Amino acid sequence: PPYQWSEIAEIDDEWARLMILSQAIATAYKDQARIGTRRKSGGYKYWLERRAEDFLNQRYGELKALGLLKASSDNFISLFPPGSWVIQFTFTLRKSYISRDDTDFYIIDNPVKKEWVFKVPYVAPSQWKGALRAAMVRQLVEWWQDSDNPDRTPEEFARRRFRQTLLFGDEKGEEPGSLKALARYLDEMGGQEAAQHYRCLVRRYFKADADEPLPHYQGRLHFYPTYFDRIGLEVINPHDRETGAGKWPIYFECVPQDAKGTFTLLYVPLSGDSDNEAQKDLRNVARGIYAMMTTYGFGAKTSSGFGVAKDEVEGGQLLFKEKEGERKRGFSTLRELIDKAKGGSDAF
Repeated sequence: PPYQWSEIAEIDDEWARLMILSQAIATAYKDQARIGTRRKSGGYKYWLERRAEDFLNQRYGELKALGLLKASSDNFISLFPPGSWVIQFTFTLRKSYISRDDTDFYIIDNPVKKEWVFKVPYVAPSQWKGALRAAMVRQLVEWWQDSDNPDRTPEEFARRRFRQTLLFGDEKGEEPGSLKALARYLDEMGGQEAAQHYRCLVRRYFKADADEPLPHYQGRLHFYPTYFDRIGLEVINPHDRETGAGKWPIYFECVPQDAKGTFTLLYVPLSGDSDNEAQKDLRNVARGIYAMMTTYGFGAKTSSGFGVAKDEVEGGQLLFKEKEGERKRGFSTLRELIDKAKGGSDAF
């Protein structure tokens, strides 16, 4: 550690400076290194207020110069088979986004997830996949629990569940002799008849024998990372029930409200699928994206309202490749995306 904390300002690299500052968590000056004193901001809080914006803008510019900031949907859709489609739009956060980083040593106990090389806040492809799958599973369960649905049958539940596994890949917890996690949850939700019918659909599609375990397979959806150029701080201060005073504030690094990010999703059908199946998947995924972005949220603490976006988007593009050629339409809201997807090829 430095002899005096003021020596940290002599370090040119912003990230190295923050890592040196993180050593303070093992000293009596932990709180001062995080937020400074009552009279004056210092440490990490000072970095957020004075230095973070320039640091993130520089790294954001490097990502853009290297062509990593967002995928160019116009260039690569032609490389994929008919039935492929791409959804891309820039969204604005309505509430702060919180997630958990992989780093083991940081000045804040709850850092937001950052890209490993450029150190900018981001949503990893695996996070998008998990958030969208969770949103579409919730939609499936809500549909099943609505007793007014005329087509509410175990066979239809199994069919919809099967379509989701084709989108995202095999379900977690599908182990021979011991179901758990998502597979067990959906078995219990739909009932034994729906579970048996679902596994018959999987085995029939992948030509697996009845005495074999379900195959492992990759889904048709491919997600791209989302980068943010802003970073902020959320504070939760639990209050004592007797005194009503908060003593131990908990700090959460976040991507603040009104920050923007670009969402990109690629769908590539398996061989032998028709354009009609791809259009059905598009309609289902569009509804799932709308629910994830505006209702259920993504990231951590979504039950408290974090990680939701506005309905209005910028640069919305929907590209669908048919045998006759590529079709493209724009949209300015996520609700409009649903309308475009519902129309199938007519929307183009």
